Amino acid sequence: MNWKRAHPGVVIFVAALALRLAWVLLRWAKTGAAFDYPDEELHWQLAANLFEKGTLVSDDGRFAARMPAYPLFLALFAWAGDAGVMLARLAQAVLGGASSWIAYRIADATVGRKAGWVAGLLVCFDPYGIFFANLLLTEVLFTVLALGLVACALRVLLDRKPRLGWPAIGVAILGAAAVMTRPSSAGWIGLLWVVLWLLDLPKKLATRRVTVCLAAMAVCLLPWGLRNRAVIGDPAWLSANGGITLYDAQGPQADGSSNQAFVAEMPEIASLDEVERDRRYRDLAIEQMRKDPGRVISLAWVKFRRTWSLTPNVEEHSGGATAIASAVYTGVVLLGALVALIRLILWRGKSDAARRHRRLLAQVWLPVIYFTLLHCIFIGSLRYRVPLMPMLAIAAASAWQWRSINGGRTGDEAGMSSA
Repeated sequence: MNWKRAHPGVVIFVAALALRLAWVLLRWAKTGAAFDYPDEELHWQLAANLFEKGTLVSDDGRFAARMPAYPLFLALFAWAGDAGVMLARLAQAVLGGASSWIAYRIADATVGRKAGWVAGLLVCFDPYGIFFANLLLTEVLFTVLALGLVACALRVLLDRKPRLGWPAIGVAILGAAAVMTRPSSAGWIGLLWVVLWLLDLPKKLATRRVTVCLAAMAVCLLPWGLRNRAVIGDPAWLSANGGITLYDAQGPQADGSSNQAFVAEMPEIASLDEVERDRRYRDLAIEQMRKDPGRVISLAWVKFRRTWSLTPNVEEHSGGATAIASAVYTGVVLLGALVALIRLILWRGKSDAARRHRRLLAQVWLPVIYFTLLHCIFIGSLRYRVPLMPMLAIAAASAWQWRSINGGRTGDEAGMSSA
C-alpha cells in the first residue's frame, strides 16, 4: 500500500484516535477508575483474577460468566491496578481509530475514494463509538473484529485468483475471535460461512476455505470447553450466561430492557451451581415464551424500538445536546444506508462495480439484520447496535458515490485485492 493510498486513512485514524483519547482523558479526570455499569466491573474482575490468580473467575465464583477474549484483552493491563483501567481505555481509543480506518478502506476499495472518506469520517465522529471507548465493555473490541471480518470476507469474494490466501485465513481467525468475544455472534459467523460458500468459486476452494474456518473455531472453542468441563462440569461453549439473559428478556417481569432484580426474588435458583442456574433460567424463559407467544411478539417490537431508538434509552442521556447529537447522527446514517439499499434493489446494473456494490451491501447488512432479529428475542438496547453503526456508515457512504458506481467505475479498479 503506497503512501498516497494510505494517507487519507491515516488522517481519519488520527482524528478518530484524538477524539476518543480526549473523551477518555476527560472522563478519567472526572471519575478516575470508577465503572459506570455492572458489566464493566465484572469484566475487570475476570481480568484481574486471571492476572493475579491465573484463573478466569469472577469474585462470586463464576468460571464461565463471560467468554474469555475480552477479559484476556483486559488482563494485558491488569498488572497496573487502577492505572490499568486507564491503559485499557486508551487501548480501546486506538481500536476505535482502527475501526475508522478499516471502514475507510472497505468503502474506498469497493466503491471509491469519496465513499471511503465519508465512511471513515462517519465512523470517526460516531458519538457512540467515542462514548464506548471509555467503557470496559465488549463493544469496541467486537466492532474492530467485525469490521476486519467483513473486510476479509469481501477480499475473499472479490479475489479472482484461485488460492486459499490470507483473507480466508483472516475470516477464520477473526470469526473465531468474534465468537470468543461475544457469543451472540455465533449465528452471524455461521451465516457468513454459508454466504461465502454459496458465492465463492470454485466450490472445491470454497469448501477448503470454510473448512479452515471450522478448524479455527474448533481450535479456539475446544480448550475453552475442556477447561469449563474440568472446573464446572459442563463445556459451556458459549458461556453460562445465556439462560439468565434469556429470562431477563422473556420472563414474566420482562419489559424489553435489562433488569435482573428478579435474581434476589428467586433464591432457590440463585443457590444452584453455575451450570444448573443457567439451565433453570433458560427453561423458565422458554416455558414463558411457549405459554404466551403473543407477548413474545409484542416484546419484540419494544426491543426493536429500544435497539434502534434515535436517542439514548437511559433517562439521564435522553435529552439535551446528547439526544440531539444522537438523533442527527443516527438519522443520517440510517437514511443513507436505506437509500443505498433501495437503489441497489431497483438497479439492474451488471457491471463489475455493480457486483462489488451488491457484495459490499450484502456483507454489511447481514450482521445488521441478524443482530436486530436476535435482540428482538433477547434484551433490546442501543448498546447492541454500536458495532452495527460502522456497517451502516459504509452502506450510507456508498450512496454518496452512486453516479460513479452507476457508470461502472469505482475509485479502485483493482478492488479489495489492491488494499
